[in-house]
Amino acid sequence: MLSLSPSKPGLSKSNQIRGVDVHAVHKSATMFLYHFFKHLSQKHGFQYFSENNEPANDGELPALNQENFCRCPIRSFEPLESTFNHPTSCYRIFHVRDPRDILVSEYFSFGWIHPTQDSDLDQVRKSLQKMSIDDYVLHHCTQREVPLERKFSSIVERTLDPDFETVVTYETMVTNFSKWLSQVVPVFGIRHSKLAILQLAWRYRKEFHTKKETMTHKRCITPGDHRRKLKSSTIDKLNLRFESILTKFGYEF
Repeated sequence: MLSLSPSKPGLSKSNQIRGVDVHAVHKSATMFLYHFFKHLSQKHGFQYFSENNEPANDGELPALNQENFCRCPIRSFEPLESTFNHPTSCYRIFHVRDPRDILVSEYFSFGWIHPTQDSDLDQVRKSLQKMSIDDYVLHHCTQREVPLERKFSSIVERTLDPDFETVVTYETMVTNFSKWLSQVVPVFGIRHSKLAILQLAWRYRKEFHTKKETMTHKRCITPGDHRRKLKSSTIDKLNLRFESILTKFGYEF
């Protein structure tokens, strides 16, 4: 796994305006990221831009922005480029999850959990419920406009800048939250970040307790769910399909 600390975890003395973009695709706890980074931003004086704000303001970052800012979640790994008329340090956090687990999570979310509210999604849900999970992950998911492997391609195919970009994993977040915090908090250049990490670890200490699997939005957070839900032959095909992603980020085959 790639990680970095663009500024030391102690006192930040830089007067440059700092921007932080947090990237994460669907089914990698993007709503938790939204709430977590909103809290972190508000506590440390960062403007917060998000499509999940009410009203959404993710496209409203002004060209002459004069304050530190965070944009989250950006549900794509394609980096955003912004033009400023003053020195700006822009950092990126790429939050990744095992693509095999993402597909399993999609199947249950789209087929049973997410509300459809009598919309056109009702028909999609009915078709998914007639489909086995193995058929979904191997065939149906490839029919969408942007297949999952293409969403990862921008960070798999290029060399990340170790001074400004860090990769963290969903798996670390749910199994070792303190370690995950130690990777993301320093990106904000926060003064006394070790204390901030301790405070955040305490505040969110109950967020990732392992619970019995339920058909709710937080159905199963335990890494490796694909091994419990899919046939071995299906996993072999996914391993081949996602080989470059699994290798890049150190996931077991």
